[in-house]
Amino acid sequence: MSLEILPAKQINWKPLLEEGCVNVQYRPLLKQDQLALAMLLFEKQATIHEHSADFDIDVICLEGAGFTSMGKEQSPFFAGDRVRWPAGKLHRLWTTDNEMMTLMVEHVGGETAPTPSRGQAVQPTWEDVDSSMISAFKYNPATKELDVMFNRTGMYRYFDVPQDVIDDFREASSKGSFIRYAIIDMFDCEKSGR
Repeated sequence: MSLEILPAKQINWKPLLEEGCVNVQYRPLLKQDQLALAMLLFEKQATIHEHSADFDIDVICLEGAGFTSMGKEQSPFFAGDRVRWPAGKLHRLWTTDNEMMTLMVEHVGGETAPTPSRGQAVQPTWEDVDSSMISAFKYNPATKELDVMFNRTGMYRYFDVPQDVIDDFREASSKGSFIRYAIIDMFDCEKSGR
């Protein structure tokens, strides 16, 4: 096997667009079948809302200080500390008077959380896009709502978008071209972000 140098997934910081997240930037570094790595940068008074994941997560505090919680337990979180959140457990990260930088390690191919019971909602997550036109999107199959973060104009929500359109969008070699001809002006939308 020869030495192989590959580009990192993302070199620029981007705002974390999950609902309930405030003053947090992220930099995705690597995404593989079993592992995803990202850096998170928390400003003062920043938070990632309480939520769970379908896989185990390790977070390492690289610089600064903040707080972490899992369930009803919470603790200060300092540079050099590491926390593990098991799959399916509610967890949270936040800062008050300090900034904080962390490395998040998602073990996406390991333990998985129990399947949500009938009637329990599964929260859609943002998917990064390598495009000059858009930076990320998330799709909720239950409501058929597609949120798209455009690089220049902010976030738009498209309504009644069928799953097959999203599948084609994910497979498209040019996300910008696809969204122009298959989504923009094809579905009702509203501006819902910055």
